[in-house]
Amino acid sequence: MAESNARPPATARTILVVAAGLIAVACVGIALWLLLADDGEENHTAGEPVHSVSDTPVGAPTTAPATSPAATPTASPAETAIPPSTTPPGATPGGTRTPAVPADGRVDTRTISFAEARGLPKVFAVAESAAQDADVLAGVFAGSPNKRPAEPTPATDFVRNVVVTVTVDAGCLDPEGARLFATGNRLRLDVRLPDRSPPPECLAPYIRLARFEVPRASLPQRPVLDGKSPSTPDANSRP
Repeated sequence: MAESNARPPATARTILVVAAGLIAVACVGIALWLLLADDGEENHTAGEPVHSVSDTPVGAPTTAPATSPAATPTASPAETAIPPSTTPPGATPGGTRTPAVPADGRVDTRTISFAEARGLPKVFAVAESAAQDADVLAGVFAGSPNKRPAEPTPATDFVRNVVVTVTVDAGCLDPEGARLFATGNRLRLDVRLPDRSPPPECLAPYIRLARFEVPRASLPQRPVLDGKSPSTPDANSRP
């Protein structure tokens, strides 16, 4: 009988050695993979969830950083604010008279005063500045300063308006007011009278001095009233 502890043949020993080597290599590879996996997990802060690409829903909106150009709203040209006291492009500044003849109709927008004018010089004047208006009043009331009516507020804005001063012959009824109309270059007064019959006798007709505020664009370039052009009265003017 052969002995039980006989050594295996050389071929069998070679196979065992190769198998043992493969097993050792596999064990080393598994150990290295586990070591690298542990190092990757240690790079995250304790308690912080680890997100992968699959955690972000498909089609979810992306918020741009506050400092990126996409996060800063830009105003369109139509939304650009114009600073106060700045004339917008294409706008026409005030203070000019249009050369076109205004449409027929009423041109006054405010009656500055409508006062007794008996004994005062007759006047038809157009003032385009405060200085011209002061000259008109000085000429009208040169001999009767006590008849000069108080000017109401607000004062006339001569950038946009002119002042027309005219004598109103009202007849035998005490007038309640007047309006100023334009037909082409001709001006016309419309006197508002009380609703009653005139007295049988009229020894002293009523005379008023009307002062109207008129927009520059509404007054003709060369206004005429009763065939006369406007002029500035002086101390030599006669009633």
